[in-house]
Amino acid sequence: MPIRQTLPKAFAPCILEVERKFRSLAVRQLTQHGGVPPFRSLQALRPQTIRDTYYNDKAGLLTSAGVWVRRRNGAWEAKVRKGGDFTNSQFEELREVGDIAACVERITGQGVVRAGEQVGERGQKENFGLVTMADFVTTRETWIADDEFWIVRDRMDFGHEVGEVELQKTLEGKKVGEAPSEEEKRAEMQRMDERITEFMKRYEWAFAEGKPVGKLTAYFKMMGRTPSGSSEAR
Repeated sequence: MPIRQTLPKAFAPCILEVERKFRSLAVRQLTQHGGVPPFRSLQALRPQTIRDTYYNDKAGLLTSAGVWVRRRNGAWEAKVRKGGDFTNSQFEELREVGDIAACVERITGQGVVRAGEQVGERGQKENFGLVTMADFVTTRETWIADDEFWIVRDRMDFGHEVGEVELQKTLEGKKVGEAPSEEEKRAEMQRMDERITEFMKRYEWAFAEGKPVGKLTAYFKMMGRTPSGSSEAR
């Protein structure tokens, strides 16, 4: 196994994610030759069961700033919106506990780590000082189309369904040891978004018309309450 070079944390590549949501599939089951033109290739992955717990600060500053912190099947994640809107979203994804803690502190002003403490242990123990705003289970079906486009259909345990087409890319800086700039991130995400648009137009037979409703929006409607901040999230 080759030895991977570990970059300084400040210069680590970032994970960019661009997605376009759709209300539901227009076909009962997605297959390679289910419409015209057919997918160039289509690989069905094994269905997943996902337990998501979403967190927010009491004032709703995180979601208002376009940041969604969640614990998915026990692993912490944070989505930081970089552009687009609910249906057409562009995110930078944070997976390191230390990065999530720093993001929470920057937006809310509440420190979650004291000097000398282990950020991973403290962050997980105290949930970064955040409170639970939603908790539900999703059954996810996933296909990889044309070798790189991820098509996802999510069905939540409270009866809601929504899907998305997604591209993800790990972006490094132009120079070795240099983090990608915000301008580089925006330019790359714009290219990714254009490619998704072309993909969905080419295979429009696969996607039902109509406005998609996000998981959290549907969840809070079901619960009969409105969260602080924005509820539109992936």
